[in-house]
Amino acid sequence: MKPTRLILLRHGKTEGTPGVLYSQQDVPLSQEGLAQTETLVSGLAKVPIQAIYSSDLSRARVAAEALARLTKAPLEITPALREIHFGAWTGKHFQELLALPEFQARLANPEEISPPGGESLKDLASRVQKVVEEICTRHPGELVAVFTHGGVLRVVLALALGAGLKNFFRLQQDYAAVNLVDYYPEGPVVHLVNGPYDLNFETLLRRKSLI
Repeated sequence: MKPTRLILLRHGKTEGTPGVLYSQQDVPLSQEGLAQTETLVSGLAKVPIQAIYSSDLSRARVAAEALARLTKAPLEITPALREIHFGAWTGKHFQELLALPEFQARLANPEEISPPGGESLKDLASRVQKVVEEICTRHPGELVAVFTHGGVLRVVLALALGAGLKNFFRLQQDYAAVNLVDYYPEGPVVHLVNGPYDLNFETLLRRKSLI
């Protein structure tokens, strides 16, 4: 049976300050991020994308909307693909938060411990796994582009690899990173993790006999 093939994509570089946990704040792309997005979308438009899904935050949505214009593929924008919710810690710098005992506890057990008013990794996993399952149900055997955030992608990949959420931080996701996962009824097969945004998508898919 032909799998549902997801090209899972992180947004480009943002204007935010490094080290600040922006979470679900709507931080815009930087000029570098816009350039990354243009290159990424140009490459994706050369392969037969059949559907597009995106977080509703603008740093992800910009690329999704651009790709939809080029490919005419249907686009669904959903808050379910937003970055993990850091609650009261949103907008705080990592170094500032390190002084908090509750933040230290969160670092030691991110699967179970939530920020005040926010999500644990288990909460995030529950949210995004529902989206992945819904996409696979709606698009059997199709090629789907999904634009989202680093935390979301780490969780999706950890689950696809059977690595467990405890290995969340071992999965690097650069700005505009490209990941490729096939979802079969028997389970997922991971083809690419943290690929560069300027890769040749046609070559990638042909090399793996995926188109």
